[in-house]
Amino acid sequence: PASFTWEMANVEARMNLFHLVSQAAAFGVPGDVVEVGCNSGESSIVIRKVLDTYAPDKKLHVYDSFNGLPELSGSDLTNGVYGRGHMIAPRQKLVDKFAEAGVPLPHIHEGWFEETIPAQLPEKISFALIDGDIHASTRHVLPHIYERLSPGAIVMFGVYYDEKILRRDDTPGTFKSPGVKRATDEFFRDKPESVSVLYANEYS
Repeated sequence: PASFTWEMANVEARMNLFHLVSQAAAFGVPGDVVEVGCNSGESSIVIRKVLDTYAPDKKLHVYDSFNGLPELSGSDLTNGVYGRGHMIAPRQKLVDKFAEAGVPLPHIHEGWFEETIPAQLPEKISFALIDGDIHASTRHVLPHIYERLSPGAIVMFGVYYDEKILRRDDTPGTFKSPGVKRATDEFFRDKPESVSVLYANEYS
């Protein structure tokens, strides 16, 4: 709605999300939809509205600690981009935004990803939005989501920055999330699928 207050991402990122969720729904890809790292639920609202139009029977599952990022270690720490508690959004903020948008709440899975994934993932997934920000989180969730993907399913990463494709020197480090790229590239190195970079302005 016009009165809704958006705080995260941008128009291009929302357009990519709209088109990819609607494609998976319109093509009848079996399975439910998951968003790993839902923050305050703005992307979740876009997803739910698309599903209500094209596949109202699909369930939307969202996952977040609602306490921001965990304690960092290894390359996530040495990157110097994030710290413990960064990207925090209380659960109530998601609940309030869904109420403001007039959209029914998704299935909310609260806790660290190691606690909720894979234990609380649906059996089949048609679309997944992964926005875990750091290497450790992305590395943990990817294999569990991948093994549940139906043929034709789509996985979208909230932040995958490849300066060889589109270099943005003025883009803040939090929009580049170097750990996400490393974990994603490592995972798909021996997979038949490949990663495609979508233009999303500073969130490319």
